[in-house]
Amino acid sequence: MTVPGNVGSIAAGKVKDAPAMSKAMGQFEINRVTQGDCLQLVPRLPDRSIDVVVTSPPYWGQRISNGTGVEEDPREYLRFLVDVFSRLLPKLKEEGIVWINLGDAYNTPVNWRNEDCEYSSLGPDRNGLPASNSAYTKPRAKRKPFINTSAPWLQYGNLLALPYRLVLVLCEAGYLFRGEVIWRKRNPMPEGRCRRPHRQHESVYLLTKSEKHAFKVTPPVGTIWDFPNEKVDGVSHHSRFPEELPRRCIEAYGKQGEEVVVLDPFAGSGTTGVAARKFGCSFLGFEIEPSYVEMANAWIGRAEREFSLFLTSSESVATR
Repeated sequence: MTVPGNVGSIAAGKVKDAPAMSKAMGQFEINRVTQGDCLQLVPRLPDRSIDVVVTSPPYWGQRISNGTGVEEDPREYLRFLVDVFSRLLPKLKEEGIVWINLGDAYNTPVNWRNEDCEYSSLGPDRNGLPASNSAYTKPRAKRKPFINTSAPWLQYGNLLALPYRLVLVLCEAGYLFRGEVIWRKRNPMPEGRCRRPHRQHESVYLLTKSEKHAFKVTPPVGTIWDFPNEKVDGVSHHSRFPEELPRRCIEAYGKQGEEVVVLDPFAGSGTTGVAARKFGCSFLGFEIEPSYVEMANAWIGRAEREFSLFLTSSESVATR
């Protein structure tokens, strides 16, 4: 069955557009994003109830609102993510799969402080600018480098390898690491002048509960996915992944329909939910930011209506 294309943009503040749903899984309404901390909500899911998890947790040091990603110490950030995914493991069906899209971070400031000028290579002589320069004082975000001499990997300028550290600990917690997909971005964010490779990709990690997990084998799923970022109107959500990413992750499961339950515990603006509904799958989402919840449910509601109209049109054509 062919599914309709992108639903387009939806402005925030239109929760009333989402259709009333009667289906539920435990205490959670199906095909909606529930507002709350996923660390508290995940344990309330029924055991062995989730088929596919597609999620992109907030990246460390790039969030200035509620939730994870704002921790001063990146080790606290990792401990939180390990806790969430460890609680999620018993909620997976035996054949279930988990896709995690997680960007890395350098142990450098997003917003320079005056004292960071000692590390800087800015300026014509590459030995820094005066501490009063706007490069060190202009407010951008809150992340500061976290230096700990007792942990060599927490030295200034190190690429922290946070995704790899997370995957390794999750394997110790009982997950199987089944593969890595490289998402090559056709329109990556510019990174300015820096003495390192400019990042033009992110990774998506596949983990499972069992080696007997479900997966599409024909045609095979490749390890390089090439598509651009996309922009939608509404509440600003700079870390939103494009709909093509969850679409491919869900399709790779090899099964579709209402009995397939897709979860995004860091739902953001609801992109995973939109992709799930376009495949006719059931969806659950958790998100701590109320403004994102409102936007997500409006957008998912629009996708459901368009999918319903598509099915009605297809059935009409089939009976002619």
